[in-house]
Amino acid sequence: MMQELGQYIYGIVAAQNDAGLDIEGIVPEEDVKIICHDGIGVIVSPSPVKKYEINRKNTLAHQRVMEKAMGTFPLLPVRFGTIAKSENEIREKVLEKRCREFKENLEYIKDKNEVGLKALWKDKDQVFQEIISENKRIRQLKDRLNSQKGGQHRDRIRLGDMVVKALESKKEKKGKMMLNRFDGLFAEHKRNKLMGDQMILNSVFLVLKTREENFDRAVAKLDQEYGERIKIKYIGPVPPCNFIELTISI
Repeated sequence: MMQELGQYIYGIVAAQNDAGLDIEGIVPEEDVKIICHDGIGVIVSPSPVKKYEINRKNTLAHQRVMEKAMGTFPLLPVRFGTIAKSENEIREKVLEKRCREFKENLEYIKDKNEVGLKALWKDKDQVFQEIISENKRIRQLKDRLNSQKGGQHRDRIRLGDMVVKALESKKEKKGKMMLNRFDGLFAEHKRNKLMGDQMILNSVFLVLKTREENFDRAVAKLDQEYGERIKIKYIGPVPPCNFIELTISI
């Protein structure tokens, strides 16, 4: 039985005319194009009507199309795995019904880009040693347990809990200090979940294009100041998925 062929949707852009784009879609060798209505376009490529597995290959293909398209158009990301059965369905159920909403969002996003910033301690053992030296109660309990060759189980658990809380406090304080360097340089900001003991900062910013150079300089200055002890990861511009990601039900 032949599988039904539809249109995989990547994003919404400001565009006047239907056009082909020199970009390969999520299905290899299937080219991406734009379907337009009243100044709004949907970026699509031919695809079987199916549920796509969320894996590295598929999500990177989805991201790659959006990143290439946003080099030419302001773009609103659409949730991964969205497929329409036909071009007519896209025009009637998406473009015509939600045209005003898309225009408002594109107007907001057109002069902004998303960037991501992560900061991680390079040497976690050094950080734990600092926690011990900075916190008298932790240091005293650790010394007592060492003198007792391990001490009681409940005291070892208590020491572990105290170190975890001190680490979280240290990360929060350092993260706020670093974020303060970017005051006035972004339109929106979100702090994402920290992963592991070494991560201090995991943030995304929506930055005005006119302030990107200033933002870049602030990141470079941060790296210059903390680079010996902290690894700075800076990515972007990328599609603004952390601030706008459209859900399209068809």
